[in-house]
Amino acid sequence: MKRRETYLEERDTTNGVFYYSALDTEGTNGEDVIPDLVSPRVEDAAVDKLLAEKLHQCLSQLTRDEQELIFTLFFQNKSERQLAAETGIPQKTINDRRHRILVKLKKLMKI
Repeated sequence: MKRRETYLEERDTTNGVFYYSALDTEGTNGEDVIPDLVSPRVEDAAVDKLLAEKLHQCLSQLTRDEQELIFTLFFQNKSERQLAAETGIPQKTINDRRHRILVKLKKLMKI
């Protein structure tokens, strides 16, 4: 068994295999230095939550028509062309309204 372990260690060394346990020290575990890219950081989650709350407040300050347009375009993922076909409003008019609403939201978000 000891011979097998020695053989495997030699083979790993020859092939350049790296173990995170090689980074172990008295104070840290080698695996602790690996960044966790899957889990969001707590700070990022808190900022995202605050931004979402602020956006929700700003959206509530829009008129009913503005809210409906934003909801349709961004939350229902309809294109301006689809919305134009459904409502009979020209696509350019929808685009202009969307642009004005986004400028208004940007100003509200800065306040």
